[in-house]
Parts: sequence; C-alpha cells; structure tokens
Amino acid sequence: MLINIVNLFLKAFQKISKLKNRLVNNFILNINKVYFERDIEIHGILNVRNIGNIHIGRKFSVNSGVNFNPIGGDTICNLITQTKEAVISIGNNVGISNSTIYAWAEIIISDNVIIGGGTRIWDSDFHSTNSITRMSAFDNDISSKPIHIKEYVFIGGGSIILKGVTIGENSIIAAGSVVTKNIPANCIAGGNPCVVIKSLLNA
Repeated sequence: MLINIVNLFLKAFQKISKLKNRLVNNFILNINKVYFERDIEIHGILNVRNIGNIHIGRKFSVNSGVNFNPIGGDTICNLITQTKEAVISIGNNVGISNSTIYAWAEIIISDNVIIGGGTRIWDSDFHSTNSITRMSAFDNDISSKPIHIKEYVFIGGGSIILKGVTIGENSIIAAGSVVTKNIPANCIAGGNPCVVIKSLLNA
C-alpha cells in the first residue's frame, strides 16, 4: 500500500516537473527570439544566449543535465550565438545531449543528426592569434569559419568540432575526437586530429 502511494506521488512529481521544464524552456527560447517548432522535446533546462539567429527544426530532442544523460558529465546543453551575424541552424529530427554549440559565424546541423554527450562545436578561435592583441582590452581580431554537419552524421560523446569543418553525410565521428579538417561522407573517423579510419560503403 505504501509503495503504491509512493509511486503515485513520484509519477505526479514527474509530471509537474516535466510541465515546469516545458514552460521554462519555452520562456527561454521565446525571450531569446529563437525560432522553434512546437514538437520539440527537451529533457532538463537549456542554456540559450542568442545575439544572432537560432533556428530549430521539427522533432528536436535534447538532454540537458546529468539527470537526463550522465554521459556528458555534469554539463548542460548550451546554444549560443556571439555576434549579430551569427547563425545556428538545426534541422529536423536532431538529437543532442549535454553539448555546447557556440557560433560567431555559422553552424549548420542538417536533418537526422545525433550529437553525443559532452560534444563541443565551436566555429571560432575565441581569441586573437596575436599575443599583444589577445592580452589587450580589444581582443577582437578573431578568426571564425562556418561549420556544416550534414545529414545522418553521428558524433560520439566528448568530441570537439572546430571552425571551418564540414562533416559529410552518414559519417560517424568516434568519441573523443578533435575534428580540425573536413571529413568525407560515408566513413568512420576518429582521433586527435580526427582522420578517416574506414569507409562505410563496403561495410
């Protein structure tokens, strides 16, 4: 009897928590002027800072927080545009866990992409390569190049995708990889720096 009461209480608490999270996330997305479809599913609370333009497609699924996917550690999911010109475009049926997407220029994630826990996608160096500029109050000589992750890509947990990279459709990036150059379609790639390991065409 007591177990039944406890189970009913837990179910009620989960429903209330889910409703609260939905309301909070909708508020965060709307106040940051993010365009998003209504059939997205967010577990936990997103962190969003949108100075530029963020567009999220249909059936977007997110885990944000250790309670929803411990693979990413104690991180949450961050969507950040740093400049007025910056764009984050997320396609349909994309799944992300506890990852950071940080755009100074443009990051495009096409349809049907899976991004594992603790992944970082950065299209910028964040600081100048000139040491004098970097240590000054005007550290604004920053290199940024667009990133494009194409359809059906799977990025393993803990990977880092750096500026100017295109990952071809249907490719798999092994966990913990650091992607500094383009990866072709239909392959498995991994390592630091990330290189092609094998083709998927004859697998």
